[in-house]
Amino acid sequence: MTTRHLIDELLLVANKNSASDLIVRTGDRVRMRINGAIVTVSPERIPEINQGQAVDMIRHLLRELPHKPDIDTLNSFDFHYSLADISHYRIHVMRTNNNFGIVARLIPQQIPEFDELRLPEVFNDIIQYRNGIILMAGAAGSGKSTSLASMLNHIIQQRPVHAVTLEDPIEFRYSTTHKGTVSQREIGMDVDSYKQGLIDAMRETPNIIVAGEARGREEIQLAIEASETGHLVMATVHATTAIGTMQRIMASFGKDEQAGIRERLAENLRAIIVQKLLPLKNGKGRIVALEIMIKNSVIKHFILDQGHWSEIPRAMEEGHNLYGSQSFDQHLQTLVENDLISYEEAVVNAVFPEDFAIRLGHD
Repeated sequence: MTTRHLIDELLLVANKNSASDLIVRTGDRVRMRINGAIVTVSPERIPEINQGQAVDMIRHLLRELPHKPDIDTLNSFDFHYSLADISHYRIHVMRTNNNFGIVARLIPQQIPEFDELRLPEVFNDIIQYRNGIILMAGAAGSGKSTSLASMLNHIIQQRPVHAVTLEDPIEFRYSTTHKGTVSQREIGMDVDSYKQGLIDAMRETPNIIVAGEARGREEIQLAIEASETGHLVMATVHATTAIGTMQRIMASFGKDEQAGIRERLAENLRAIIVQKLLPLKNGKGRIVALEIMIKNSVIKHFILDQGHWSEIPRAMEEGHNLYGSQSFDQHLQTLVENDLISYEEAVVNAVFPEDFAIRLGHD
């Protein structure tokens, strides 16, 4: 009988308990994130992890990588790890207080469908775009990668396209039996950087480029250029609102460049989707709360003039029935009215808490 390594056993326990994350740290108890909340494993079941155990776990996780980092000089490292036929994990190794920690994000083996994620009908319209830019925003752990993978999976099921993804690291795996196909490239493994991956992608006959995180001036410039040459570009941004997403992009450019970038965004942007995972009122899992900005003539006009950006949330709300757009607080209100999340959970997550309280009759 084969005895599994301790870290593999912990990953299996996390998987069995439907945890989204496993947190292991030197000198601390083992913890998991389940339905958004941190759950601590009893020290009677699993004692605190010592430094030797942590280092041994890291060596085990790294053992099959072709280019292993030097643990003695390691500060942080991200990579993909799999337990055959069980689950995939995105591993982040970090140095903490001159010791080590491991954070493992569990990745489902099957890419979830829209209905499993409770994504609205407008997502079926968004994936019909043939060119332009779609931005998926949200904080770390908000499910951006999962929603983006679900969108791409829908596209390749429906259309004979070639998609190129740039990932750090590769998470979901796409079937080769669909109408479309996906060439997945891992940063640091298949290509040196997002920038180089975007340059390469233009020579790889893609219809769709999933550009990973829009994190710097050069990457954003290349993504916009790709959208201008007839490609559909999908990228993630760390932001909590549609306006915040555009502000994040603008901040990557000098003041003398921003007017030109606003014009190019106004022309090529197709949609901004912002999401956050919130606990269900019944305690049985989480649900995604969404802000969805669909570019139309009114939104395009507002994007061109930054002085009108504050009017975009109202325009999204007013366009809900016609375009499927919605502000974050508008969706929170719907979730409360449908008894899916509590009012208390909604108000602490609202973009404008005081206005939100008034709109739900809580003065």
